[in-house]
Amino acid sequence: MKTKYFEYIAVYLSVFLVCVFVGIIGRMVLLEKGADEYTAGVFFWISTGFGVLMFTILSLFLNELAERLLNRFLKVEKNETPENWIANEDLEKIEEQKQNALTKPGLSEDKNSVIDIEHIRKERQNAFKDQKQARIDTAIRYAQQEFALYVSDDDLKQLSENLIIYAEDINFQKIKPVKIKDLSNLDLYHFGWNIWNYFKVSRQDRAAQFLKLTFADALKDVEEKSIKTHLKDDEQKGLIKIREDFNHF
Repeated sequence: MKTKYFEYIAVYLSVFLVCVFVGIIGRMVLLEKGADEYTAGVFFWISTGFGVLMFTILSLFLNELAERLLNRFLKVEKNETPENWIANEDLEKIEEQKQNALTKPGLSEDKNSVIDIEHIRKERQNAFKDQKQARIDTAIRYAQQEFALYVSDDDLKQLSENLIIYAEDINFQKIKPVKIKDLSNLDLYHFGWNIWNYFKVSRQDRAAQFLKLTFADALKDVEEKSIKTHLKDDEQKGLIKIREDFNHF
């Protein structure tokens, strides 16, 4: 941490010195051209400040660009789902079994010994999907029990659909707002943290965005950054409390 801090100091100090040097050169040129001391001094400070400002803007832009590229790379890795890992492991084992079978006398022509790779792959994929669906069903039961007294039947159904969108990591454009009553912002924060902690499919920024869109009316005056920082405040206060797991649902 300290090394990184000193690196920043070295970089910005170097840029500042370069800007000062350029400003001094410009000032000297203006004085030689006949400009007065005041004009040359103003030019010196403006050119120095402008140089530092431009470097800062470029640094922020390049950092944001690098972060976007990193997120896109991580998203590609995320698409390599566990069911594909399982299927690939099975495929390697099956290929090994086929090679062993072909090297044994009298078995090379036995077509019945060939294992249905595609069938095994589908079984593994279905098993993973069933497990994921079971987690989504658990989260929906939890949400229905927590909000049953505070939303209408239609809104409770919409809340379930929003949860599916969040769990499946689908574009939030399909989320529709839900109207609530008698619940505080703290209750909504706790609900958001519980859902985030249960699925862990994204960062807390996305969980805050999910809350902001789902409870648009209740949280209309609250920024997403503020929601994120208060997700776990006063864990045992409010009608909806912080839960570390959904084992009872």
